[in-house]
Amino acid sequence: MKKEYVIFAMVVLLVWVSRNNIPPRFQFWKTTDTMITVLNISCKDLSDVTLVVWSEPHLLGTIRKDRVKNFKTPRLSDTTDVIIKFKYGSEPVERHVGALNEASDYKMNIQVNFAGVVTAQVGTVSSGDSDN
Repeated sequence: MKKEYVIFAMVVLLVWVSRNNIPPRFQFWKTTDTMITVLNISCKDLSDVTLVVWSEPHLLGTIRKDRVKNFKTPRLSDTTDVIIKFKYGSEPVERHVGALNEASDYKMNIQVNFAGVVTAQVGTVSSGDSDN
């Protein structure tokens, strides 16, 4: 009986030591989804809105003024940078808005203000009415 406990303890120790090398889809003890909210509080509609998350572009389309778009995607690794691209009027805008990781619980709230100024709050998600 002691032999089974020793084997079990060694397996648990092995998993614990290599927990960061386990692919995210098998890490049941961590958040599995990324949640990003884009809020347009500027005076113009945003067109061709694209979020680059997990090194992959995700097209959100057009976000009308005073509207919110929610974006959810599976987590692919432990850390990612977030970049937003859009057209403010006829001017293309591209901004690095921050990084998502375990400390932020893979959540971000992005706001586009007047004149296309982008601000972000890492670790929070807006609960406003969605445009989806």
